[in-house]
Amino acid sequence: MAEVVLSVTGLKKAIGRRPIIHDITFEVYSGEVFGFLGPNGAGKTTTIRMLVGLASVDGGEIKVGGISLQDRFPDAIRQIGCIVENPELYKFMTGRENLEHFARMSGDVSPERIQEVVDFVELTEAIDDKVKTYSLGMRQRLGIAQALLHRPRLLILDEPTNGLDPAGIRELRQFIRKLAEEEGLAVFISSHLLNEIEMMCDRVAIINKGRVISVGAVDALMEQFADRVEWTFSSADMERAVVLLRSLSYVSEVWTEAEKVKCRMDTDHISTANQALVQAGIRVEGIAAKTVTLEDLFLSLVGGGDGHEEHDA
Repeated sequence: MAEVVLSVTGLKKAIGRRPIIHDITFEVYSGEVFGFLGPNGAGKTTTIRMLVGLASVDGGEIKVGGISLQDRFPDAIRQIGCIVENPELYKFMTGRENLEHFARMSGDVSPERIQEVVDFVELTEAIDDKVKTYSLGMRQRLGIAQALLHRPRLLILDEPTNGLDPAGIRELRQFIRKLAEEEGLAVFISSHLLNEIEMMCDRVAIINKGRVISVGAVDALMEQFADRVEWTFSSADMERAVVLLRSLSYVSEVWTEAEKVKCRMDTDHISTANQALVQAGIRVEGIAAKTVTLEDLFLSLVGGGDGHEEHDA
């Protein structure tokens, strides 16, 4: 079993007398990409600021590599690399000069280590160019190189795809997967972009209004929802069709919307349900299978919708 790199237990934070973070608990393992997902204002950045010592903790415990951040801050923080919002870089300096500057602050970072991270983030050809000439994606990779200089066990990225074009997002996604799979790094990513979390992460914690409301593997969380099927009937058959579908044991929910009948059911049962409808004298005019996405789960959990949004397979 993978080692627990980050352990957060009962984390709390208040501003004045107003609680804004409530009993947040989760773990992040080595070699995984862990998503911290929530709408803007959910408490993601506040939590990250506590994880890296930029904000005080009012309750609970944070451990990095089994070391308490509150009790042994220097030992714990040494195991973390972090970019909160955008990487802070000197644009008038070259990429290498930026890394050398941060290496001096970190201490015990050799020129060989600098070149190693440069090669790893694939900036070898541009590393001696001024940072002001870099694209946003290149600056993100240089920022990650900076965060990796001291060989952390945990990399924390706050909204890392902000401002990137689709090609840059895809490139960053592949790079983050490489960090986890090839380097065994635990990568913690905060984001409000559901499709990116779904494609990038192994597990996810969903946060809303300062509370973690679900934690688990992306696939396992999505399995909480059955697939959906959308049926089209004539208006004369609509009511009878709803009654019949609700009577079927493999159909868990039925509702009408925009002159369609929608239900939750395994798509393997579509032909059986269709046969039952036809035998009852109900004319089926259309069938559309729908695939559940992380967005469906997210909207259901945070109350941002009625949970019936559709996404074509």
